[in-house]
Amino acid sequence: QGQMGNGGLQYKNASPKLVPGLPRIHQLSTGYYHTVALAEEGEWYAWGCNEQKQLGAANDEQIKQPRPLSSLVPELASAKIRSIEGGYGHTALLLEDGRLLTMGNHSEGQRALDPELDEVPTLSSVPLPGPVEAIAAGSHHTLAVVRGAVYGFGSDEFGQVRGLGEPEDETRSWMPKEVTGLPKDDPVVLVSAGNCHSAAQTASGRVFLWGCGGNGQTGDATL
Repeated sequence: QGQMGNGGLQYKNASPKLVPGLPRIHQLSTGYYHTVALAEEGEWYAWGCNEQKQLGAANDEQIKQPRPLSSLVPELASAKIRSIEGGYGHTALLLEDGRLLTMGNHSEGQRALDPELDEVPTLSSVPLPGPVEAIAAGSHHTLAVVRGAVYGFGSDEFGQVRGLGEPEDETRSWMPKEVTGLPKDDPVVLVSAGNCHSAAQTASGRVFLWGCGGNGQTGDATL
């Protein structure tokens, strides 16, 4: 899908290869099939799979070599992006002013857009109760930290969004919901997301996990 950034689509790449054409990189993030990198001078670069418009380009299904993100998504030309996280087919972008933007697939609500919508914008803003401090993208869900609380949206098949266990009815939670069960007196400072589980680190250094634990990923020895 072009995620090697070398201009080709070779499936197996046995040894590490330098990605050509990049300046000095300061920050790096990968999605399932795509990669973004922040250059030292402040420009973001992106490459890899764009079949679900997770890199924002209108026509190219694969971005085979690193390209400035601002050239793929002109709306981002003047945006100051703090961090970017990639899921299976979507991308979350945290701006310096605390806004959270998303691109790509929305079939599970992972962009905080109604999954039943047939047409969605390339880039959309997520409605949250305040400036976002940290983000994470799972396979089909997204997490955001606002004032020390965690909000989730997207696939909630295993309870990875709301923290309420496996839902009995709707498995897609596309409107951001605050995760229950996290301490109010120990704010969350960092979140991370796996395929179908979620993690939060608090200011005191404690770690909380929720969602699918079928392989022990929630640290519960009974699963």
